[in-house]
Amino acid sequence: MAIRCPKCGSQYDVALFEFGRTVLCTCGRRISLEHRLEIDEEDLPAREEEKILTIKNMADRISFLIVSTDYPAIDIEIEKIKLREKIEELFPDKAYLYDLIYEPRFRRLMEQFRPSSF
Repeated sequence: MAIRCPKCGSQYDVALFEFGRTVLCTCGRRISLEHRLEIDEEDLPAREEEKILTIKNMADRISFLIVSTDYPAIDIEIEKIKLREKIEELFPDKAYLYDLIYEPRFRRLMEQFRPSSF
């Protein structure tokens, strides 16, 4: 079995590890066999940006579907549900923002670009 460095992906044979012993990876990261979650403080802003970009891309896609396609309204509603669920997954303490930001935006776009299906 191999232990993978979370920073660079290098693999080390588990036989190298004795409980409590660490190995210095070639990238400089210390790797141990302990069962604990290690969070690299340097990666936190990047992870947050990835989450935000995921939400933005999903919302932009829904807006595009409303404005520029003849995608059925029911399927757009399904996409909106997926966006709400993704927000709840990635930002559980900020899930209420969907109703404040995205739902009014989508409603306005539907009224403006698809008045017959609203």
